[in-house]
Amino acid sequence: MKAQRVEVFVCPSATPADTSGLQALADAGKIKPDTLVALVGKTEGTGAHDDWGRVWADVALREWTGKFLGVPADEVAKHVIFVLSGGCPGVITPHIAAVTREWIEVPDLGSDKRLVVGRAGSDPMPPEEVGRMGQIRKVATATQAAMDDAGLSDPKDVHLVMVKVPGLTTASIKDAESRGKTVVSHDLTFGPEGAGVYANDAAALGVAMALGEVPEALLSDAVVRRNWDLYSEVAMTSSGGEKRHGEVVVFGNSNASRSNLRIGHAVTRDFIDADGVRNALRSAGLHFTDGLPDEKDLASRLVHVFAKSVIPGSDQIRGQRITLLDDADAYQIGKALGGMLVASVTGRTTNYVSGGERNSHQGPPGGNIVAAVVRTEA
Repeated sequence: MKAQRVEVFVCPSATPADTSGLQALADAGKIKPDTLVALVGKTEGTGAHDDWGRVWADVALREWTGKFLGVPADEVAKHVIFVLSGGCPGVITPHIAAVTREWIEVPDLGSDKRLVVGRAGSDPMPPEEVGRMGQIRKVATATQAAMDDAGLSDPKDVHLVMVKVPGLTTASIKDAESRGKTVVSHDLTFGPEGAGVYANDAAALGVAMALGEVPEALLSDAVVRRNWDLYSEVAMTSSGGEKRHGEVVVFGNSNASRSNLRIGHAVTRDFIDADGVRNALRSAGLHFTDGLPDEKDLASRLVHVFAKSVIPGSDQIRGQRITLLDDADAYQIGKALGGMLVASVTGRTTNYVSGGERNSHQGPPGGNIVAAVVRTEA
């Protein structure tokens, strides 16, 4: 009988092209060509559609990974999933998290559920599908395939689904229109009607469809970024013009695991909900003392935190007016607020915090998703 053993290694990055941390892991034998599943990280830059920092990082990482695996760079996506989120404002440290998985023979399965991971790529997503049902369905199919790869059948065991999908660019819009097709938006920003947020939210609804959080019958082009009652509590999505396919990584807990890691998640209700972050740590199994996470646990057992930081559609937080919606730099400030919230609880800045868009199907209205990976005690 086979079981998974998953590890997560977090490498701070000095520049978008810094692969020295990964090379050190490879030299130490901690990551191997046949165990590397995904590279997930934050890259410095604007985070916008023209964020060359993210593109630079993607190129450098694919080149390094291709050499590490012994395959051409353009074949890396067949072996390793890349999820890179651009923009590290405030106290978010640029970093790459390497996720590894090996299969081991075990005499029987235990009763304790621990971390498993699964990956899958989607079929190509042409620009006319971005932000629409075509993208939703393809992400849903890839999410189900990633669950199957992880050995997960119960959606309740899924605590995080990370997705990177194609966005729109000037060139891809021209391509679609040259073929007589339309696109969801000509706005290439991450504003309320921008193509980037449509791509992110269609991907989130694809996850919700796969996990049964939203029935397919309720989904259509018309509900994307319109019906905020439809959402996923475990989807963290981002988009980029450099992508042509969707890439999905599913994290969950299973008794078919011999990992010494466990994952949990929770949802914050607003930008100042530190308890929501703590609840994610509790869900993953950290100890708490007097309502606060144990300092020794934070130092020795907390491995990584993944969080969204979406700007709410309202100018009210707990009954008080805020001016964030009127701020020209709201996109960056939104990410910075999320980074600060998570760091204030974890005491570290190497947290994956993606967001900045206004409203999202990633989490309930006003709330944000937080997932934590911790090391088990045994």
